[in-house]
Amino acid sequence: EIASMHMTHLANLLKVNSHGHFTKELAKELRVLAQKSVGANDSAISIQITQTIQQIELLDSQLEKTEAEMTDIMKFNDSVIMTIPGIGYINGGMILGEIGDIHRFSNPNKLLAFAGLDPSVYQSGNFQAKTTRMSKRGSRVLRYALVNAAWNVVRNNATFKAYYDAKRAEGRSHYNALGHCAGKLVRVIWKMLTDEVEFNLE
Repeated sequence: EIASMHMTHLANLLKVNSHGHFTKELAKELRVLAQKSVGANDSAISIQITQTIQQIELLDSQLEKTEAEMTDIMKFNDSVIMTIPGIGYINGGMILGEIGDIHRFSNPNKLLAFAGLDPSVYQSGNFQAKTTRMSKRGSRVLRYALVNAAWNVVRNNATFKAYYDAKRAEGRSHYNALGHCAGKLVRVIWKMLTDEVEFNLE
């Protein structure tokens, strides 16, 4: 479209959209580059690209609206989960939405298994495996939200930071240590939601 566009029209488009920053000389250069471009002169491809961009813009606007609604719901419900340092409305909403009624889980281990965060650590005598496999079972959304939240909590809470550092000192990878922190966070969340108590590791 640029290659075949009338120079006056192209120059005006650039001038208006750049608030006068792009000149007519730049419009000429741009049209020459477009004419020498390796791009395919295919109207079908042009339609596909345009429609794909429109779909991306629609999804972006829907995501924005959904996140705004999640934030409003979280503010209205005023859950104790929001007292955890580093957990925001979106992450908190994802966690609560996936957990549902906390009383479905009679103990934290069941919630841990539901999140697919129960680690398989192989021990033999004094040997403890440095790798910890994440289970593929459970809610992928909850697992994602918890690991995300765990990293934020590590950066905002001294107790979790010390726990993360201790795991790293054992030679564990960043994600392995984070998995352990997510497991610890699950136990804290289970206690908070079950007893309706705010975050407090004192």
